[in-house]
Amino acid sequence: MSKPEQLKIVVVDDEERAVEGLVELLKLDGFTVTGYSLPALVLDHLRREPIDLLLTDLKMPEIDGIELLQRVRTLDPAVSVVMITGQGTVNDAVAAMKAGADDYLVKPINIDELEITIARVQEKRELLAQNRMLREAVGNQAGQSDFIGRSLVMEKIFRALRDVAPTMATVLIEGETGTGKELVARALHRLGARAEKPLITINCAALHEGLLESELFGHVKGAFTGAVRNKQGKFALADGGTIFLDEIGDMAPSVQAKLLRVLVSGEFQQVGGEKTHYVDVRVLAATNKDLRAAVAAGEFREDLYYRLNVVQFTLPPLRERPGDIALLVKYFCDKIAGREQRQVIFPERGAMQLLESAAWPGNVRELENVIERAVIYAKDSPITVADLPDYLRVLNDSPVISSEAGEMEGEFALLTLKEMEKRMILAALERCPSKAQAARELGISVRKIEYRIKEWQQC
Repeated sequence: MSKPEQLKIVVVDDEERAVEGLVELLKLDGFTVTGYSLPALVLDHLRREPIDLLLTDLKMPEIDGIELLQRVRTLDPAVSVVMITGQGTVNDAVAAMKAGADDYLVKPINIDELEITIARVQEKRELLAQNRMLREAVGNQAGQSDFIGRSLVMEKIFRALRDVAPTMATVLIEGETGTGKELVARALHRLGARAEKPLITINCAALHEGLLESELFGHVKGAFTGAVRNKQGKFALADGGTIFLDEIGDMAPSVQAKLLRVLVSGEFQQVGGEKTHYVDVRVLAATNKDLRAAVAAGEFREDLYYRLNVVQFTLPPLRERPGDIALLVKYFCDKIAGREQRQVIFPERGAMQLLESAAWPGNVRELENVIERAVIYAKDSPITVADLPDYLRVLNDSPVISSEAGEMEGEFALLTLKEMEKRMILAALERCPSKAQAARELGISVRKIEYRIKEWQQC
């Protein structure tokens, strides 16, 4: 077995012989490894020094593997956890994966499987390290939280940012409200060759047609009532740098035509003016709408869509990456407690379970607001369920409302959270050529998809 560099492993099992055997095996292969027969000692260890990987038995007295996983993630959400289960306990393995385990191994442990599992952990940690470097490079404290994530879908976005930022490619960023579209635009600018030049932002949905045209391209004195002086537009201000057109799906057709001209030739005219101006601007655009559907409906120019969509980023909603919620919660708790000069706290187990099971229609932005409120109400104590908004408890105990595109048009379907998960997985499997690609899109493992399929077949 090859040794992943600097990987620190802790093994825990109430059977001391099992611990000794696994520790000896891992040490022979060059790992830094510590073994315990009591789960409480693992928590003491983690309070003293960080670890990378926890190999824990599932069935243990006093604190079982799932509860230990949750406590470990409270102390350090970045720790990878692999659950060790007995033979024939598939339901236990499913429960462990649901609780957030990265993987599982079946007793007696197969050395080859152990090697593959540890290699996966190391690969994930290397990706996380790259992500941290990217966040530091971005240096945007206002929206840094949106870049916190260990899910595969977020790792894919981090890698794409690194590859696309240095280029001059026009980028279209799609995603629901609150997923961090503006942050991606800022990262593309800051990590690119034009970082020292201006980044100009405009919300296309906030302005009516005439005013938007003036804001983008400027106007000359007397062009319309109230135009008492010449005014430079956003494109002129962004010359040599980057312009970010937020909510571009709401842009009026007449303005779309003038934007297309800029993208094709770099030319534009001010409102009321006759002189042609030239600019060198990188264009980034974002929308929470389905622009393909808008093109099909005749609401958005097809030629403009293809000019904008040279490179596309599709940001996942928070409900599709629940494994990132604990990391985000910890970040927000630290950030808000520091700002409000309160003791750093973290949710109790029940509150954390509620946060991880919520639908989050407002995505990361909504989660931050909820944690801010909870920190205030908790008063330097661990956040409890009572500190969270009532609507979260209602949605967790009852069906949630969904209006998925393409079904029951104009009506609402009542779906439980489990049903929503099932539909998302089935839709991904239908859309993707393989389970592996579906898993990457959803930010979960192939094994988790297979578990879900087995569950549905048994029902």
